[in-house]
Amino acid sequence: MGVTIACAVALASAAPGSARSTIRWHGCGRGLPPNLQCGQLAVPLDYRHPRGPKIRLGFDRLRAGDRRHRVGSLIVNPGGPGGAGSSVVALEAAGRHLWQPALHRRFDLIGMDPRGIGLSTPVGCSPAVFNRQASLVPRTRAQFRHLSAWARALGRSCRRRSGPLLGHVDTASVARDMEALRRALGDGKLNFLGLSYGADLGVAYAERFPRHIRTMALDGILDHALSPVTLFTDNARGYEDALTRFAAWCAQTTGCALHGQDVLAVYDQLVQQADQHPIPAPGCADRPCRRTVSGSDIQLNAYNLLLLKDPIPALGEPGWAGLAQALAQAQAGDATAFAAHLATSSRDDPFPGLAVLCLEFAPPVRRYRDLAALTLLGRVLAPHSQGFAEAWSALIGCMNWPEPVADPPHRAHVHGAPPILLVNATHDPSTPYVWAQDVRAQIPGAVLLTRDGDGHTSSWLRRSRTRNATARYLITRKPPPPNTVLPD
Repeated sequence: MGVTIACAVALASAAPGSARSTIRWHGCGRGLPPNLQCGQLAVPLDYRHPRGPKIRLGFDRLRAGDRRHRVGSLIVNPGGPGGAGSSVVALEAAGRHLWQPALHRRFDLIGMDPRGIGLSTPVGCSPAVFNRQASLVPRTRAQFRHLSAWARALGRSCRRRSGPLLGHVDTASVARDMEALRRALGDGKLNFLGLSYGADLGVAYAERFPRHIRTMALDGILDHALSPVTLFTDNARGYEDALTRFAAWCAQTTGCALHGQDVLAVYDQLVQQADQHPIPAPGCADRPCRRTVSGSDIQLNAYNLLLLKDPIPALGEPGWAGLAQALAQAQAGDATAFAAHLATSSRDDPFPGLAVLCLEFAPPVRRYRDLAALTLLGRVLAPHSQGFAEAWSALIGCMNWPEPVADPPHRAHVHGAPPILLVNATHDPSTPYVWAQDVRAQIPGAVLLTRDGDGHTSSWLRRSRTRNATARYLITRKPPPPNTVLPD
């Protein structure tokens, strides 16, 4: 049941550089807000062959609230990779208020789903293969062989179900898709707000179309110049730093569920206990997750709960208070919050995001000794979390991937763009602050806005001066002074 590439040809679009495509806006269907409009374009599967097979580019639109003072369209990308722009714009349309309110007033918010994701022609993989038991942290050669075979089988299942699309979900192709959408919107130059992986997408666009940009704000900077090993080491250090700061926050916060305890000792003891005797996850009796939790499950999934310090109810993110509660529940014998996810459909997370990452970074793990060396490096750099963060899952998942790297690491080459705003927190566990400084040095005229605080990205933080400054730049084109630092 693979993707039928040819079916998208009937969507009647032109390749970038030819006559501008026309978007036929329509309602987005049952269960979605009536003020939300959806559209689609056909774009080349392979931009080297613009007259060849086409795929669908899907997106939605929430029109500006203040039509009289409308600036234009603002394309938003929530990151991932694998995040659907259509989902976060739909939340805004439903009144969940993710974004700074002035953005909805002054812009048509456009949620573009990158190719392979959401409303666009999707990447598909086998849930049955993904759900086979395979430890992402093998301790022996036999476990590594099992993991390697699992990764190979997963990649092959993605190739069977996705067809040629699997080799063309790279960020450079997505940047060209974004240019096709900009042209079709007919609003002049691009306004873009990209979070996390969306920052990488923004840089890729700026390399190719620098003079087509009006404003571009990149929040949580992914540095595409990094080698896979550097990506792993910086991510490991960021996780350990955030975990240590979480423990200090808990010691000072009476509302923390672990207040009064040695939080790092609790974390270490739970990991050790779960490695010896997996902890039950009773909540998985009626959810798609594994019913027992290992120590590596706790390390890998605690990272996700650590990403956002403050709760974001619209996204169902509980923040650090939720992580503390999850650890306390695991102490009491219920580790459901750390249970490994099971896929229920061919389009589930993490399939689209993995497909993108595997075209961006060549995995440094080929043999057991490669993995053993990385494991040792993680233990040295991060004694508690041991490096089992986001980068670890990507490096392991991309072993034996059936498609070659399409957009290998390189320093950005941006010339002729207006000032691009880079935004980063000083203690971001996912995109460390050093990456933002490095990308600033790669892009002439880029302005770095620093939030002195915790958590990944700043655009969804309420009562945030950093969020307000970002919105002000997008509306007025005036960035804050270089090297501005704002409080958390």
